[in-house]
Amino acid sequence: MTTSETIPDCPIVSGKRAFIEHYSSTLLGQGLTLGLGILTGILSARMLGPVGRGEYAAIVIWPMQIAGFLAFGINQAVVFYLGQREFTASEGATAVTVIGLIQSAVSVAVGLLVVPIVLAKYSWEVQHLGTIFVLLTPAVILGGYPANLFQGLQDLLRFNFIRLIAPFTFVVALLGLYFTHRASLSSVIFSQIAGYVLTLILGSALAWKILRLRVRWNASAVPQFFNYGCRSQAGSVAYWFNQRIDQLMLSLFVPPRQLGFYAVAVTLSTIVSVFPQAAGIVAFSRGSSQHSGDARATIGVAFRASLIWLLVCCTFLYALTPFLIRLLFGGAFDGSILACRILIPGALMTGLNYVLYNAASALGRPGLSAFAEGTSVIVTAVGLYLLIPRYGYIGAAIVSSVAYTISFIVMLVLVHCLLGLSPPVLLIGNRRFEEAS
Repeated sequence: MTTSETIPDCPIVSGKRAFIEHYSSTLLGQGLTLGLGILTGILSARMLGPVGRGEYAAIVIWPMQIAGFLAFGINQAVVFYLGQREFTASEGATAVTVIGLIQSAVSVAVGLLVVPIVLAKYSWEVQHLGTIFVLLTPAVILGGYPANLFQGLQDLLRFNFIRLIAPFTFVVALLGLYFTHRASLSSVIFSQIAGYVLTLILGSALAWKILRLRVRWNASAVPQFFNYGCRSQAGSVAYWFNQRIDQLMLSLFVPPRQLGFYAVAVTLSTIVSVFPQAAGIVAFSRGSSQHSGDARATIGVAFRASLIWLLVCCTFLYALTPFLIRLLFGGAFDGSILACRILIPGALMTGLNYVLYNAASALGRPGLSAFAEGTSVIVTAVGLYLLIPRYGYIGAAIVSSVAYTISFIVMLVLVHCLLGLSPPVLLIGNRRFEEAS
């Protein structure tokens, strides 16, 4: 670490008090992000209808999947190494800017090759909008790094603020389109792109001003980021693949109307994920800067709180699904009800897995999630091949829920055997730690 720049001191506070302190802003940010995401899902579904909603999903899913595949775990690496005080903010920012520009160029090149092929059966407008989205994926890639800098320094307030820029911009734009009756597929796509571009501009400006960033090259930063990132990349890619392969496959083999039903079902089922996602973020941010014992205690608190939340919310959501679908999305989306109910058990498992994946990353073992997600990928691929031709989007929902469950079971075994996070520790806690704190 260079001596000409110091990283702001972040007091390390262990135990439940630290979890609660950091969790409040993250829960608010995650709740707002999820709420805005659901609102955009509702508005886009009502404005576009089942067919248009399916076309919108097809346009967005492929470029975003390519960008996610090329992330190489660098976002997590930034958080981990800044949390460990291995590099200054300027060194980290310089390194990820160089990496991000390379990622952006590759993402555009790959997208221009893949997207026209996978969207070949869609209209010319859909293909054109897919190409435009590909060209602007650099804003998605580069716009995420300023938030990661603040997350690594445990400034979770600004981290959450930057994360909210894109969904907030998207909601405001959609509301304008909705009330002026000017909605179209292209206007919805450009509204989402505007959110990513604004996130890049405002996030970069905020990081530059608050962190007083300078161009400072540290030759060891890039290889260390890639070393950590590559260990987590397999798990990240498999996770993203599992989360998106259902819609990717549906975009290829079923009519847009069915894809629209499924997209709405996914939107509603993810409502339960707000708490575990926030808990996972805090566990990773805090755990990366704590000793292993304290980190395990932080992870246990996050897991137990998430489990209670998920059990309660999934029960209520299952009962209220028909009412919520018709109220929020309209009677045209009644076809989403059964798919949403099938996805709810999988959403519970995904929420718990999110905490465990972040736990493994915080404890320096980011690659563990690759084994769990790899198993799930095999189940998903085989299941989709067998069920989509016969059952369409309902078959995809069944496969997804089963695959998420298997992934959680595998991850639970791995963290028990390799990280010392046994089910009793996760469900009851470490009594000695709690007494000490």
